[in-house]
Amino acid sequence: MEEKVKWYNNRAKVIFSLQAFPPLGIYALLRSTAFTSIQKWLVVAACAILICLIEWSGILKPVNKWVMGLFD
Repeated sequence: MEEKVKWYNNRAKVIFSLQAFPPLGIYALLRSTAFTSIQKWLVVAACAILICLIEWSGILKPVNKWVMGLFD
């Protein structure tokens, strides 16, 4: 009998979930055996760098100002 592959062991599904549903994507990445530990660390580092660049650039300042205005 053929064993089904878990969804988090499919590279395409993990990459999609990282983009579309980040918390689910992180879970999938950590559970996955389709990626080596070095690849997992590289993805984590790339995400951290991306977040830092977004914060440093100030590109979300208008969005933050709008959101904070909702609570006034």
